Amino acid sequence: MQLSNFIKPNLVWSDLKADNKQAIIREIAGNISLQKTFLSTSLITDILLKREELGSTGIEDGVAIPHAKMEQVDEPILAIARSKNGIDFHAHDGNPTFLFFVLLAPTKSSTAHLKLLARLSRLLKSPGLRKNLLNAADSLAIYNKILDEDKKL
Repeated sequence: MQLSNFIKPNLVWSDLKADNKQAIIREIAGNISLQKTFLSTSLITDILLKREELGSTGIEDGVAIPHAKMEQVDEPILAIARSKNGIDFHAHDGNPTFLFFVLLAPTKSSTAHLKLLARLSRLLKSPGLRKNLLNAADSLAIYNKILDEDKKL
């Protein structure tokens, strides 16, 4: 399963402004709802925060993969965002989180959801990719770097 089938340039943001976990989720949710107008900011925020209550999706090495299933989506939506300053996302390693990969999947599609999470996890194990994403000039550069790395897997 290639990420290129799910990543769209209009769902990549390079400079989030929020400075805490709830605010960053709300900011990303707002950006998604501007592109996917059938989804409200509050709905996305609520569903992602409920998922966070089960355990932080902040993994390690500056990466978080907030994800949830939604009845309102027919196909997975993948959004990518960067916080240049990093925030405390309660990551497993205790370090700040800079890169956010938000996955919203259809409620009835557990296979695609799990495959995308696994693909993201494999992709983000690359220290070189994480460094390139942190140093990328803008959203389009982030988008292209992910697509380039995804082709290699």
